[in-house]
Amino acid sequence: AVVSTQSTWRIHPHTQANYLASPLFVIAYAIAGRVDIDFETEPLATLDNGKEVFLRDIWPTRDEIQAVETKYVIPAMFQEVYSKITTGNPNWNKLSAPSSILYPWDTSSTYIKHPPFFSGMTADLPQPAPHPGQPNPPQPR
Repeated sequence: AVVSTQSTWRIHPHTQANYLASPLFVIAYAIAGRVDIDFETEPLATLDNGKEVFLRDIWPTRDEIQAVETKYVIPAMFQEVYSKITTGNPNWNKLSAPSSILYPWDTSSTYIKHPPFFSGMTADLPQPAPHPGQPNPPQPR
């Protein structure tokens, strides 16, 4: 799965891998229908007339992006939203939240799963293992 920061992050538990990408790349991967594509050398799709369409053919230029930003992105929108960001809203403020330093993982949650690659990880670095031909491993400083 390829998701953006604007996604709801509900990913099927049997998905073997998921990737975070910008919204434009999420669309590009969806058009291509696969995640192992080399955008520089492989087409996203081939049209009915046989013409190959590459990412560079559909990616907006900086000038095109700037034109949209100038027309639709108004600084006052950000000022209004972010001036109140620390106050929340009444419904948000009523929610209870854990006060622990670490997130209390809910093993029955279907939304947020504890990443298994962190299991057993500690803040302390393990001692380096000796390598062949090196009798004593270097000691941490």
